[in-house]
Amino acid sequence: MKLTSNEFDLLKGFVEKHCGIHLEPGKEYLIETRLTDIAIENDCKSFFEFYQKAQGDTTGKLRNRIVDAMTTNETYFFRDDNLWTFMREVAVPELLRKAASGPVRVWSAAASTGQEAYSVAMLFDELARAQGTPSLSRNLEIVGTDISSAALFLAISARYDSLAIRRGLSDDRRTRYFTESGSVWVLSDEIKSRAKFRRFNLMDSFAGLGAFDLVLCRYVAIYFQESFKRDLFQRIGGVLKPGCPLLLGATETLRGLADEFESTVHKNCTAFVRKPSR
Repeated sequence: MKLTSNEFDLLKGFVEKHCGIHLEPGKEYLIETRLTDIAIENDCKSFFEFYQKAQGDTTGKLRNRIVDAMTTNETYFFRDDNLWTFMREVAVPELLRKAASGPVRVWSAAASTGQEAYSVAMLFDELARAQGTPSLSRNLEIVGTDISSAALFLAISARYDSLAIRRGLSDDRRTRYFTESGSVWVLSDEIKSRAKFRRFNLMDSFAGLGAFDLVLCRYVAIYFQESFKRDLFQRIGGVLKPGCPLLLGATETLRGLADEFESTVHKNCTAFVRKPSR
């Protein structure tokens, strides 16, 4: 099916309304390539008919399929060396210090298929063991959220194919934390238990999330309009404890978006620290 300009505007508005993703003109191909099969499965002969069916769907199932299809789920273990240097030398040692007194909480706000959350759990375990306090890992709670049900299914299963295992994961970590089972690699129950995943739309209220000692919100806000970015980071500031860091993607910044944070740089990694409450 060929997408008309009117149909693009309608579906662009539908996607932005339900998950915040903003599609600029020139991105028509994304709708054509990602939604055509779903439209055909729903017996639609045009994208306008497909839009009408999505608008009239009271179950939310079609809406969720559209959001799943339009969501980019690119991720891999220990993505971005500079960030993980900061995590190893600054963020996780601070979490370990706090964990000696009680639970610490980390939010992976665009968890996708789970590699980011599990990378945090593995690094925390490594450093806890290195300092002779492996039991501190029990005080780590990672909350992984994503809007894509399909991605979360893979995250919860903690089973990865050989391609995913090779991307960012060292041989040593693969041997230590995974077991080969046929064509997939299965994460150890100990590391898997540190992360809990749930479907969550960043447009929704954060009231039920609780407070966090570290938030990673990487490579997701780049798809949002400026107004929604400001709202999003303000609300993240509301669940991040004062003095604790927010980490974005390597090319992302809070400049001009959030007064609640101040930036700090450690070996080419910029972290945005929640300012103390007034």
